Amino acid sequence: MSNNKKIELLKSLLREKNSNYYLLPRTDKFINEFISEEDERVKWLTGFSGSFAFVIISLDLNIIFTDGRYIDQIKKEVNCKTFKIININKQDPISWLKSNVKTKEKIVLDSWLFTSKNYNLLKKEMDRVGCEIFLSNEIFIDNIWKKKIKNKSERIFVRKKKYSGDTFEKKIGIIKKIFKKKKINNFFFSSPESISWLLNIRSNKIKYTPLALCFLLINIDDKNYFFGKKNSELIKYFGRKINIFDINSLKKIFINFSILNNQIYIDPNNTPYFIENFLKSIGVDVKYEKDPCINLKLIKNSVEIKGSKSSHLRDGVSICKFLYWLDNLIKKKKKVTEILAAKKLYDLRKKNKLFFGLSFETISGYGENGSIIHYRVSKKTNKTFKNNNLYLFDSGAQYFDGTTDVTRTINIGDSVNKEHKEMFTRVLKGNISLTNFIFSKKTTGNILDEIAREYLKQINCDYPHGTGHGVGSFLSVHEGPISISKKSKTVFNEGMLITNEPGYYKTNNYGIRIENILLVVKKKNLLTFEVLTLVPIDTKLIDTKLLNLQDKKWLNNYHNKVFNKIYKFLNENEVKWLKEKTKPI
Repeated sequence: MSNNKKIELLKSLLREKNSNYYLLPRTDKFINEFISEEDERVKWLTGFSGSFAFVIISLDLNIIFTDGRYIDQIKKEVNCKTFKIININKQDPISWLKSNVKTKEKIVLDSWLFTSKNYNLLKKEMDRVGCEIFLSNEIFIDNIWKKKIKNKSERIFVRKKKYSGDTFEKKIGIIKKIFKKKKINNFFFSSPESISWLLNIRSNKIKYTPLALCFLLINIDDKNYFFGKKNSELIKYFGRKINIFDINSLKKIFINFSILNNQIYIDPNNTPYFIENFLKSIGVDVKYEKDPCINLKLIKNSVEIKGSKSSHLRDGVSICKFLYWLDNLIKKKKKVTEILAAKKLYDLRKKNKLFFGLSFETISGYGENGSIIHYRVSKKTNKTFKNNNLYLFDSGAQYFDGTTDVTRTINIGDSVNKEHKEMFTRVLKGNISLTNFIFSKKTTGNILDEIAREYLKQINCDYPHGTGHGVGSFLSVHEGPISISKKSKTVFNEGMLITNEPGYYKTNNYGIRIENILLVVKKKNLLTFEVLTLVPIDTKLIDTKLLNLQDKKWLNNYHNKVFNKIYKFLNENEVKWLKEKTKPI
């Protein structure tokens, strides 16, 4: 079925409902960023494969919103004649609706796909316009999505204490102390990421993110209700401390629960509006409170930190073997493609102890494809490597003891383009400056972001994405809410994991990004960063004239660390190669 046909069917459904607009965010019933294949509704409708999008289908116009990371990509994947593309950083969906909807028009939206916060914001603005909202409790687009992907069976499993560091009983105990202080008797957890961390459980359901798709109701008096896929391992693990129910029994349990307990707290930032709406419909007094797990899971304990360092060591060995392999093929003038390179890196990683899977789809972009920030290689776009251009790969893995994410940009061929060297060095200087920065606990993410961009802005250049995102412990590679970006108000604490990934992208030409994962550590009464990533940086691409003494010292120390950590896991030829790649400049 063509995209135009799908849209026409949607519009027919809208007319049947006497409605004018349908709103579709790219998410699932758990408001996840990374979603399973059977929830890729936006991709099915529009062709867009990025991780963030918001679609508005009207009787007259079709619009898709995304952010700066995906602007180049979306133009290649989505028919611009069918959809108007809007950068959400310039105009958000609510602003667009406020400017375009008319009094007495009707909007259809799915109550499962909007958080309570976002729905209430939208409702408030549409009430001002005089626009009516029709809530669909079953996902509206699924009426025409006849050929759905077959649901992947979910297996929830326990993450052992030797990797998590704390038992779920201890974590729940901490949570209940918080609730007791705030006089919260019942809290409904709707974030699978929070629940997976809290209960030390993981799942195989979502390809790159091992979180369990579930809900959790915690009662201060130990009446705890888990809603998710039941199995014998979970039954034994939870014992009598947590009651297990199927997600489909959620309504029934709520009704029974409401007889004795008339008040439940939710986090409006991550709870589907369906939950709030249903609870209110059965007489439950719904209160708002921030999910306490969100901040607690950001601070990694000593076991998680040790695991993260171990996973980065194994990951670094794999990437060094990959770079050696790639270097040899290029020198021998063998054919190398983006797909071949991505596959080789995956094959090397999966040999590692404790490997579970990739943490996101590998970005493997040569030349102009490297300029697409979240490029996804396909048979159609697959490029063969040639001399004198750049190759950018951004890749990570999920290990039982940690999550990795690394980007390197390397020169292909013997000669190096002068422009490439300058821009690479400016990106590198931003990376180094941020890594070395010493700051107070009151310093926010937007301040750190400026440091990473400084050397690009000197020549009026910039990059259209944030500088860093949080990283989970065998959880999401994008762990919110911490970030380093222009608008970030994140304050950092010892034990947090954050990426450092400034870049530069020349559209239809090349891309540059250098990314390490950093651990926030104490330095006297202040904070700074420790680099966990152990992968050499391509010194051929460095214009040493642009480096100061501090830059050179950092780079030499870093490369010395990489060599001393990695070499013992390599063969003789690989060691020689690594020694050359990490020699002082």
